[in-house]
Amino acid sequence: MGYLRERFQILFAFTLTLPWLISYLLGFHYPPHIEALLSGLAVLGSAFLLSWAAETAEMDVPRSVSLAAVALLAVLPEYAVDAYFAWMAGKVGGDYIHYATANMTGANRLLIGVGWSLIMLIAIFKSRKREVELDEGLRLEMFFLLIATIYAFILPLKGSISVFDSLIFVSMYAGYAYMITKAPHEDFTPEGVPAYLCSLPTKRRRANVVAYMLYAGAMIFISVEAFSEGLLGTAENFGIDSFLMVQWLAPLASESPEFIVAMYLVRKMRVSAGLNALISSKVNQWTLLIGTIAIVFSIAGMHVQPLPLDARQREEVFLTAAQSLFATAIILDRKVGVVEALALLSLFCLQFVFPTVHARNILSVIYLALALPMLYRHRKELIETVRYVRTLARR
Repeated sequence: MGYLRERFQILFAFTLTLPWLISYLLGFHYPPHIEALLSGLAVLGSAFLLSWAAETAEMDVPRSVSLAAVALLAVLPEYAVDAYFAWMAGKVGGDYIHYATANMTGANRLLIGVGWSLIMLIAIFKSRKREVELDEGLRLEMFFLLIATIYAFILPLKGSISVFDSLIFVSMYAGYAYMITKAPHEDFTPEGVPAYLCSLPTKRRRANVVAYMLYAGAMIFISVEAFSEGLLGTAENFGIDSFLMVQWLAPLASESPEFIVAMYLVRKMRVSAGLNALISSKVNQWTLLIGTIAIVFSIAGMHVQPLPLDARQREEVFLTAAQSLFATAIILDRKVGVVEALALLSLFCLQFVFPTVHARNILSVIYLALALPMLYRHRKELIETVRYVRTLARR
């Protein structure tokens, strides 16, 4: 009766998807808040299944494939939600144009403001040290995160995300995915549910991995529209700002498994593995996610067109880029202390305490004012990071 807890976790993840699956197959209709809840739980359960299956697959696929694929599959639910809003923006326009950007900026800021900061604080607490040191291999993520962030500052200045911008961001992701196959990584050591799945006979393990991926993918496909529209309907019925619902609640549901898996790894003292998972996810979201929304927008509209950014969207993208620059500056020397982790968390929370346009602009300036001196102070580490990437490229 080994791995009893892990078996229960798998059962629980499947159970989360069942109410919506049954409702979808039988054609039940609910008020928007119930529909958002049931379909959101299905997305959450599917995200767990995808995460476990992707990590377990590392045992059976070439290392060069698994490193990029695992990180990509882990954030697939978030891509699905944002792609839906981008698709509807291209089809019907209107507020959906705002929602596509809202979901993207919210997902990125949530990942750093909550995910990075909490994992860092837990790691510091568990290690009983004043700071934690990150692996040398994270220089690759730092490099691509920095260049993507620098390019992202162009978007609010020109007021749109064009297909050309998409090609730049997708090329960054392609370069990252290629380079990551050359980088040294710690040996594959599964924990939790993946450890249980890896203990199964080979044929059964592979069958489970394929089944989880297919089931989770299908559930996300039938849930994403109901979840997205349910959030909008809930916001309208309860007088809540629909922009904020899309920006924060949707990413929270789709990214929760990433946070939980990272926390589990850090609790097991696999600090680098836990932080690497979230930092890799940030690179994925800040390149591929932002890069694909203009492409989906153009495909839905049946012609090449830029995704416009109004004044609110420009502020949100600028704030997201400023936060990303500050976060990159923090990890550039591969050391993170309590003060830095608390700064990430507290500055993120300030936007909810002061939710005005003026406050967001001030917060962006604060991020930049903190980041630029840190980048200058860590200029030697920045040079070393560039050298590290150049060395990898020559392998």
